[in-house]
Amino acid sequence: MNYLKFEFNLIDDLHEIIIAELMDLDFYGFEQFDDRLIAYVEKSRFNDSHRELIEQMIAVYPEASFSELDEVEEQNWNETWEKTIQPQKIGNFLVKPTWALQKPTDDEILLEIDPKMAFGTGYHATTRLILRQLSEIDFRGKRVMDAGTGTGILAIASVKLGAKRAIGFDFDPWSKENAFENTVINQVQNKVDIRFGGIEQISRDEIFDVTLANINRNVILEIIPFLVEHTVNGGSILLTGLLDSDEEIVREKLSSQPVQITDLQQENEWILFQIEKNS
Repeated sequence: MNYLKFEFNLIDDLHEIIIAELMDLDFYGFEQFDDRLIAYVEKSRFNDSHRELIEQMIAVYPEASFSELDEVEEQNWNETWEKTIQPQKIGNFLVKPTWALQKPTDDEILLEIDPKMAFGTGYHATTRLILRQLSEIDFRGKRVMDAGTGTGILAIASVKLGAKRAIGFDFDPWSKENAFENTVINQVQNKVDIRFGGIEQISRDEIFDVTLANINRNVILEIIPFLVEHTVNGGSILLTGLLDSDEEIVREKLSSQPVQITDLQQENEWILFQIEKNS
């Protein structure tokens, strides 16, 4: 499988905004530097319309520019990102790749995540938002759904917080393999079920106590009714992958559902909704 490699020259404050836009265009590998962003997309998923959309996106920022670099073959992404991914303390968790030597303290829960793609390592604000929020939820004995599981980090974290079972699904081929590998690394493979595909992977009778979705606005707006339907009365739903400019449209969508918003967290321009399904 071959990838197209793009280089964006832009200030650090714009990285996460551009990443969110690129993910809507099926980009899902990123390397971040101070004033530069490298992004990867499968060649088969990219066309001239996507290129025009990127040109329009970058034109909004006069100081930014981009260029298309060489076509690259699929590689061991760990080797690419090993230089930049470092351990992080997020909520109750120490998140680190296996090659980092740092050990958790007595009050830290270890999450070892080796990414094949950069999203889901804990370096994105939305991952940090939701991991911190997980630390505030009682997961003991709970059933968890992780929509758009990516590296599997949220499903794994839920089990380490006491959930009895977590189901994560994602339609990206890299995710199925990578998420399963991470469940093995964290020794939770018997409690985390990773499925390849979209919402059709959840059967009609599967209901969850806690439902998690760290995806993007368009997908979240589409699947909110599904997430609510598959959450028990009184259960919690966490939604992120959203910009603060998305707040109004998400609130409008939620207003037609049997839920109430119990919390809204923000980091930089990213937000997280915590929702409770009405009993």
